Amino acid sequence: MRQWGRPDMSVDDTRPPPADEPGAGDDYDRMYQLIMGAWGSQVVRTMAGLSVADHLEAGPLTAEEIASRASADPDMTYRVLRAGVALGILSYDPDDRRFSGGAPLALLRSGSARTLKHYAQASAGPVFWGPALLMPETVARGRNHVTETLGCDVFEYFGRHPEDARLFSAGMTDLAAPVIDGAVDAIVAEDGQAVVDVGGANGALVCELLRRRPGLTGTVLDLPHVVPGAAEHAALRGLGDRLTATAGDFFAAVPPGDVVLLKHILHDWDDAACVRILSNVRAALRPGGRVHVIEMVMTPAAPSVSAALTDMAMLFATTGRERELPEYAGLLAAAGLRVSRVTPIHRPYAVIEAVDAG
Repeated sequence: MRQWGRPDMSVDDTRPPPADEPGAGDDYDRMYQLIMGAWGSQVVRTMAGLSVADHLEAGPLTAEEIASRASADPDMTYRVLRAGVALGILSYDPDDRRFSGGAPLALLRSGSARTLKHYAQASAGPVFWGPALLMPETVARGRNHVTETLGCDVFEYFGRHPEDARLFSAGMTDLAAPVIDGAVDAIVAEDGQAVVDVGGANGALVCELLRRRPGLTGTVLDLPHVVPGAAEHAALRGLGDRLTATAGDFFAAVPPGDVVLLKHILHDWDDAACVRILSNVRAALRPGGRVHVIEMVMTPAAPSVSAALTDMAMLFATTGRERELPEYAGLLAAAGLRVSRVTPIHRPYAVIEAVDAG
């Protein structure tokens, strides 16, 4: 492998370019980095796939050592790791040629409570990458190109590709971790009530709610290829006797319950589909029941970067969108529900509580 960074071969690249050279201004550099940001996503995805954070947990390693543990090419591994240094994810010691990880890298560690390892792999993977490449054409015609690139919509694709579905489900669980704490605190539920997690994937939200409130029981409703993961997750958390995993379609019906949870569901669908889902939720609500919608809430005057970029993913990969609060209120009203409370949690998320408007 090539040797770089020896003390006698170092290059001083810290001097600013002359004022008349491209790249001299902060705006130029920022725009250039935004343009190249897609490659940065692939660097992070590759590091997650190589489990670099797990390999470095015990201490610094050379690129060759990491490549050997990850069954990868040493020279290309070195180049990816060097890019990780440039992105501020890793540090490098030129004397012993070892890489080490800082706080950002810990977020790609498998065992981290706030890991983003699976989300890094899923969000920058082929399921979303292909449709993203056609984003200009999508905006021009007002409809995405998912069917052209995948042969079907995203959710059908996951039904046909269980490993991709597993990775996506794990990625969404990663993403939800900081949201769940605040959501559980905001959810109104009383002992003896039944909670239904609609489209709940592996049931991370309802399981945490049941763990903190022993008087509740729960149901996860999701597609047939998803529910085994929910049952397994509940069993691992000792909740198998209080949680049921049910295969179904929320466009057809929702199991009855006192508390219905919709986390990261409505943003996947267009308005008409959302009203259909919410109408089925309303029909499933027992007297006095509550719906809790947990989503990013767009604020047009100062939109968060995470919400705005997630909205772009919705644009090129689904029929949905990230919405502003009045838009959610309108969807709920169209389904016969009214907003009773809004609780901001981990920005830009909020818990929108609704009850039967009748």
